[in-house]
Amino acid sequence: MSMHQPVAGADRALRVAEAQRRGNRAYRRFLTRNGIDPDRPLTTPDDFLALPPTSKASYRHAEPLTDLVEPAVFGADTISESSGSSGTPTFWPRDRATMLHCASMFDVSLRELAQTDYRPALVVVTFPLGPYVGGTLMYDTLLELHRRGHRILIATPGMDVDAVARVIAEAEGLVEQIVIFAYPPVARDILDRPKLVANRDIKLVLGGEPMSEIVRQRNHALLGDPEGDRIRVVYGATDVGFVGYETSATVAIRRAAAADPALNASVFGVEDAQGGDHVHQPAFVQYRPEATFVERDQDGYLLFTVGGVLPLVRYRVNDRGDVLAGSKVVERLVAGGRPDLAAVVDQTGMYLFVAGRSDVSAIISGANIYPDFVRPAVEHISLATRLTGKFYFRPATDDGDHADVDLVAELRAGQDADQETAAHLKQLVIASLRQLSAEYRIVHNSRGAVAEPRVVLLPFGTDGFDTDGKSRTVQ
Repeated sequence: MSMHQPVAGADRALRVAEAQRRGNRAYRRFLTRNGIDPDRPLTTPDDFLALPPTSKASYRHAEPLTDLVEPAVFGADTISESSGSSGTPTFWPRDRATMLHCASMFDVSLRELAQTDYRPALVVVTFPLGPYVGGTLMYDTLLELHRRGHRILIATPGMDVDAVARVIAEAEGLVEQIVIFAYPPVARDILDRPKLVANRDIKLVLGGEPMSEIVRQRNHALLGDPEGDRIRVVYGATDVGFVGYETSATVAIRRAAAADPALNASVFGVEDAQGGDHVHQPAFVQYRPEATFVERDQDGYLLFTVGGVLPLVRYRVNDRGDVLAGSKVVERLVAGGRPDLAAVVDQTGMYLFVAGRSDVSAIISGANIYPDFVRPAVEHISLATRLTGKFYFRPATDDGDHADVDLVAELRAGQDADQETAAHLKQLVIASLRQLSAEYRIVHNSRGAVAEPRVVLLPFGTDGFDTDGKSRTVQ
């Protein structure tokens, strides 16, 4: 994205950067460390684009919190810690403005998904509370939406599915529908209880990790509405807050592209040179550039500029992706032969493609293995009755197999490990890796079975899977 043409949110991003350059001790030191004169004003798009990207390692962890926050720190009302899904937990202060941005975003999302402006709903927040940002920020946001007139009754049972079941059974008579906020693995644990789901109007709002269209279809089937539109994914990170949200249009486009390789290539730029049924798609969300400025650097990483108590300038969370104006999405849909889908796109909106966190899950014979390369196999429909979809890599524990790593997958409750399931999963994983990773394909062609992970199946709830609700892909 070039700032030399009018770009939504660019002026605000430049103002945030200039305010940091002028008055923030930590940011001025960061500029100095990177060869930038901290006394030189930032006045043009070129000045902004010349600023080095910041990151958790190079900026947040390199400076004391007392120097990172704005002078008006007492405007902050909450301090939370990240869940540590990519490392050691980190603390982040926030203020009311952060919550109000989230409220504006979820106001749109809940109106569209569940019509909560006039249809009463029990909203069940399973994101953990305690020190973490997800549950507390979501609770504050929902309270604000209630004050704005949304007809919602809020419950915060956490990830205990029994507690979720109890509050639904007790309160459902007061409302017309149920909206559950959850990480995908927790949502699956809930949906795996037919008595909890049956004959109830349930919607899901999912965050924390990507979700394939295979999983969306499977979840809709478990909800008893195979062709429905009951699920929304939201995108964000503790560092930069909630950023984007699915709409009915983005869901329809992604669904259609999952079944049409040519459309998938046209819209998302994902070529499938190897064929097969392992469709690789980024998350596809709309976002508000007036709150979060997003750009894509030359290496394909998303950079975020946000204000608030702890402003961040060109901050990298290690997510890969792209930024598109609504008009460009329309052009790609028309080029892909779907003018009908182009007609429902907000041409004035801004959209993100998020290909997933770039952090490597494993290295097999020198080939970097990313979670998105393996997830389609573990979530394959043929294993839906056997596996939960949770998995992680660990160093190989059986030297006799000569494997570099173990791929450890979680069995569903009541299922036992067997060689047939392990062999089938391994076959799917290898096929997915070969299809989605040219690097792995070369290695596998050369080394064969030596370059294959060993599959280990563990019982439901085994340590390593029972986390804070987010899947960990490395141990």
